[in-house]
Amino acid sequence: MKVTLEQLKKMLSTYKLKALRVQPIEDGYLVETTRGKKMVSIWQSPELLKWSNTWREQLFTEGYEAVERFQVNSNNKKYIRFQNKYFVLTDYAEAALPDIKDEGECRELGRTYADYHCAVGRINTAVNVGAEPFNDNIFIEGSTLIKQIMKAIESKKEPTLVDEVIYANLPLLYKRFRRAYQLCEGIKEAIPYFPLSTESFHLVQMVKAEKGWKIRGGYNKGLVPLHQDTTQLIREIYEKSGWRLSSVLSFLKGYEDKRRLADNELVYILVQLAVPREVWKYFSNYLTQNEWSEADINRLAEAIHAQRHWDELVTQIGRYIDQRSPLSA
Repeated sequence: MKVTLEQLKKMLSTYKLKALRVQPIEDGYLVETTRGKKMVSIWQSPELLKWSNTWREQLFTEGYEAVERFQVNSNNKKYIRFQNKYFVLTDYAEAALPDIKDEGECRELGRTYADYHCAVGRINTAVNVGAEPFNDNIFIEGSTLIKQIMKAIESKKEPTLVDEVIYANLPLLYKRFRRAYQLCEGIKEAIPYFPLSTESFHLVQMVKAEKGWKIRGGYNKGLVPLHQDTTQLIREIYEKSGWRLSSVLSFLKGYEDKRRLADNELVYILVQLAVPREVWKYFSNYLTQNEWSEADINRLAEAIHAQRHWDELVTQIGRYIDQRSPLSA
């Protein structure tokens, strides 16, 4: 939603701040004030706002001074309600993203992220804000679409190069779907009992500030069982580090320094990583896209090539599960 500058200034006055410049951003505004840069985030759900404030305060009391906290206004509240929305003020400071090519930094990232999960795990809530959790429907839909694509290509008298490339990769795609589905079958009953966390978590939400690691963002993200967010973060670490398996493994080891991952949690991460998303995105467009440009073909080829890296990661995570030390009796 949009608010006028005057409305925003009036809100900031309850924090004894004066706005100098305002810039609209996703989920709110970046504001330059007489006391530095501030973020005004706009929340849709009071339950989700309360949940988010709880884990932030827990981390702060445990020594994470840099965690992004919701500031208290002159009405002794951490929000201003306006037009059925909730406006929240936080400090904004430039901070460095983690160096995900550095194994030591990845391990620190894992430790901090585990502390965040420990904090959300202590929150007793069942907030429902319409988030769509990962489920096994993707395997059913995937198998059906693969059969449709095969039938469409086989019916052509003169298949194109794109047809031939896609058709040649369909058996492997189907095999990956089947493997992920088999893994999911073994743990899907445990997933609803995992603690709740946001549906996604990105590297930009965890940065190095002057007082240590700063955890920020996550506004208006729906809540789903762990580890949909972990999988998103692992995917970013792996891809943005230049496909470094060591970066991912260091992150996982750091995580387990603070919070032991149950076997079914690790398998759930593995299941999500095993779904061939990049290739699948292009293959699923096949039935609706009449013509493929040269750029489309190149992107498809890149996705097929990148899938080798994702397959290597899945294999490595599988080994990690098999080789890690068992819990002591």
